[in-house]
Amino acid sequence: MEPRSMEYFSAQVQQKDVGGRLQVGQELLLYLGAPGAIPDLEEDLGRLGKTVDALTGWVGSSNYRVSLMGLEILSAFVDRLSTRFKSYVVMVIVALIDRMGDAKDKVRDEAQTLILKLMDQVAPPMYIWEQLASGFKHKNFRSREGVCLCLIETLNIFGAQPLVLSKLVPHLCILFGDSNSQVRDAAVLAIVEIYRHVGERVRVDLCKRGIPPARLEVIFSKFDEVQKSGGMILSVCKDKSFDDEESVDGNRPSSTASAFKVPAPKTSGNPVNSARKPGSAGGPKVGAGASKEGGAGAVDEDDFIKAFTDVPSVQIYSSRELEETLNKIREILSDDKHDWDQRANALKKIRSLLVAGAAQYDCFFQHLRLLDGALKLSAKDLRSQVVREACITVAHLSTVLGNKFDHGAEAIVPTLFNLVPNSAKVMATSGCAAIRFIIRHTHVPRLIPLITSNCTSKSVPVRRRSFEFLDLLLQEWQTHSLERHAAVLVETIKKGIHDADAEARVEARKTYMGLRNHFPGEAETLYNSLEPSYQKSLQTYLKSSGSVASLPQSDRSSSSSQESLNRPFSSKWSTANPSTVAGRVSAGSSKASSLPGSLQRSRSDIDVNAAAGAKAHHAAGQSVRSGRLGAGALNPGSYASLGKTAHYGIFYIMVS
Repeated sequence: MEPRSMEYFSAQVQQKDVGGRLQVGQELLLYLGAPGAIPDLEEDLGRLGKTVDALTGWVGSSNYRVSLMGLEILSAFVDRLSTRFKSYVVMVIVALIDRMGDAKDKVRDEAQTLILKLMDQVAPPMYIWEQLASGFKHKNFRSREGVCLCLIETLNIFGAQPLVLSKLVPHLCILFGDSNSQVRDAAVLAIVEIYRHVGERVRVDLCKRGIPPARLEVIFSKFDEVQKSGGMILSVCKDKSFDDEESVDGNRPSSTASAFKVPAPKTSGNPVNSARKPGSAGGPKVGAGASKEGGAGAVDEDDFIKAFTDVPSVQIYSSRELEETLNKIREILSDDKHDWDQRANALKKIRSLLVAGAAQYDCFFQHLRLLDGALKLSAKDLRSQVVREACITVAHLSTVLGNKFDHGAEAIVPTLFNLVPNSAKVMATSGCAAIRFIIRHTHVPRLIPLITSNCTSKSVPVRRRSFEFLDLLLQEWQTHSLERHAAVLVETIKKGIHDADAEARVEARKTYMGLRNHFPGEAETLYNSLEPSYQKSLQTYLKSSGSVASLPQSDRSSSSSQESLNRPFSSKWSTANPSTVAGRVSAGSSKASSLPGSLQRSRSDIDVNAAAGAKAHHAAGQSVRSGRLGAGALNPGSYASLGKTAHYGIFYIMVS
């Protein structure tokens, strides 16, 4: 191949003829791909700049073949020059933005590919995006759409770390209201992609940007879909506007960046709310006596109880007035186009009616059934304040109405479980607290499958909480309410003991104790069906919690009884006449010390007369006591479990 000079190619690329351009383009590509074929490629930077400038004209050509050729040649220059091509980025980017709006898909794709190559080989992604940002305001809607799609690709390839997203999000917020639906959709896709990488800080920031509520709800629903589908990436984002109060450039904040700041997390003792870090889904545990884990935003049952009556006072003068009020409440809650504060106030109004005695009117329960859908919609709301008020109202209804809230509880519980893994603390903890109130006050067997089904959820936080709720249910409910679902409870607890998550296994072991109290036979069958390693783990947990009595009888005979029999006789016979026992122990201490560690059943060589004497002594001891001690009152593993003959045999040994 004969070497060609840059002077030659610089002159050739200036021609306007389509055929000539395509011919010289192929030749230039061939020479750029051969090292040394253009020896003076970088000797005259002015000539090189003119060549690149002419090629950008090719890119903007109305002939798509010339445009594609220009893109291909510029890509070859990038491969050849690498970072040295940076000084030509500004002149090239303008043409590339235009081509992202081309009518031909192939041209649009090649333009985006070249932009991504510039980020990879020439300059940092944020440097390129500073030049690309003008594309968000391009007059061609396809270019505006293309820039949004290019941002999505940038995040997929490079992640959020090299980008200062605070400079880009304001542009997307403007495009949410674009006149073209394709641009609006692309902008929403781009902000969802940012959410996948950054997390809840995006949600917090968007609430401050004056976006119309209806549009914001659509975006937040997309966020929730991504979160529930497990599509979160949460890459480390160095955008300081997300993490601290410093400006993007480390100096004073710009107008764009300052609007995209979220306060830095404070210490737990600081009353200022801190932004929730992504990845800590599920929220804290809430329950009676539980502290507000998770910091700002978390709520517990004490907060709910205070909020039950912290509502405006109302008077109910007639059934008709009550019906009209409930109809108006349902109308507001059933339409999410109403202002969020209107919906929150409507939920408070329900509690005001309860405080005023609405439950005493028969019509209240008829209208309550009609409110099921509205309450579910409120619990799904994107506004955390609305969700919180919905959960408090549901909890209050359960507390006041008890089992009369059966249909409402059955309808709302699945929605409440959807709140458990929510990364917004107030939503997650509100859902948990509401479920606990329902379990305590509305004992309806139809709720059991709703809880047990979530014990096998794909979400780890949901499984953990579900076993907590199941444990509470077994503590609070009567056995007759559980009998129909005993088999389901056993199977669920067994799966929980085998759960892949350690915390879920711990919570499942707690539920075994409750199961044993209601269904001892089924609990023993469950225990015996476990592998030895799981039996040992269950034993260890129950012993550490002081609940050895919940173990099956066969296991207690080798644990609790063994320990009881190895203690000194004086402690074993604490229920007998103290003076009598003391005398017997002192008289037979030498023989007692030779007893084996665990007592055997009665022996055939025991003297019958001595046994009869022991029986008489035992009867005398019983008469001294104020009341007869039944065998059932003895601790598991005591002598009463060994039978009468062994009992008398022990006395014989001791008195002899």
